[in-house]
Amino acid sequence: MNRYDRQERVRQVGPAGQAKLADAHVTIVGLGALGSHAAALLTRAGIGELTLIDPDQVSETNLQRQALYTTADAAAARLKVVAAGAHLKEINPAVDLHLLPASLEADLIPADCDLILDCLDNYATRAQLNQAARKANRPYLFASCAGTFGTVMPIKPDGHHPCLNCLYPNLAELTKTDCDLLGVITPLVPLVAGLQVSLAMKLLIDPAAVSFDRVWTIDAWQPTFQSFKVPRDPACPVCQDPAATPATPEARVTALCGSQTYKYHLTAPDLAQISYRLTGSGLAVEESPIFLRFSWHDHQVSLFKNGQLLLYGAANQAVAEKLIGELLARLNQ
Repeated sequence: MNRYDRQERVRQVGPAGQAKLADAHVTIVGLGALGSHAAALLTRAGIGELTLIDPDQVSETNLQRQALYTTADAAAARLKVVAAGAHLKEINPAVDLHLLPASLEADLIPADCDLILDCLDNYATRAQLNQAARKANRPYLFASCAGTFGTVMPIKPDGHHPCLNCLYPNLAELTKTDCDLLGVITPLVPLVAGLQVSLAMKLLIDPAAVSFDRVWTIDAWQPTFQSFKVPRDPACPVCQDPAATPATPEARVTALCGSQTYKYHLTAPDLAQISYRLTGSGLAVEESPIFLRFSWHDHQVSLFKNGQLLLYGAANQAVAEKLIGELLARLNQ
């Protein structure tokens, strides 16, 4: 029995195209509404390898639009990447998964991935991803949902095609509204994610056929579907300077949009030494090559080798600052 028989019968895919999907490595940044749908579609389509990047935990308000998660996931406040990974393995045990419960940093994107899917919900991180993809000369697929309206664009940030900053010249201004939570109707998300994944499959199977200068828009309420050509901005600062790197993270406690997860950045942490200190203090530490995970005063904490520290479930900014301050004091003893 061939799991992909119906897909291989499609002329544009065929057995050769299916083999390309099986050999492909896709990174999905953001496991919310779009990312959860996209991950499920790619897993069912037979993608060989997926890296999933998201720092957040599942909450009850996610369940209206985030396809992979269940009421049990929300009740347990499971990390989205962990919950998604478990469900994706039930869908297709053959997929090779890499789960990173982190907010985006350029060094978290695997060097061997073939394609990145931008399934983010804020433009500050999107600007960072656009810049990182330009520096690495790696294609990615931008997608967004708000209200009844969705947008998808394949981006090849090589200096010859338009990047996200060319599409949105006021990208820096859009980042100022990142934490303004916009509603979205449930049926819009699978429409946008389906288009994003269809373009991903096309790019992996027949990249020469992909138009990297077009943006597609969907209004699920009307409904309408439109496409526009996007010119490359000759004065675009991101296109002009591929050597530019995103700004160094600030050493302050900040909240992730719409969540009770708080972020702080340490300079050059020694994970082995930190694990030794925490274990010596009686804490149970889960270790991996790139991060530590442990509980601090009944709050889960993830600390990555790039210095990113995430504290989950703090009631507010003041509580997060107090807990992180106490943790830093312990680590500096």
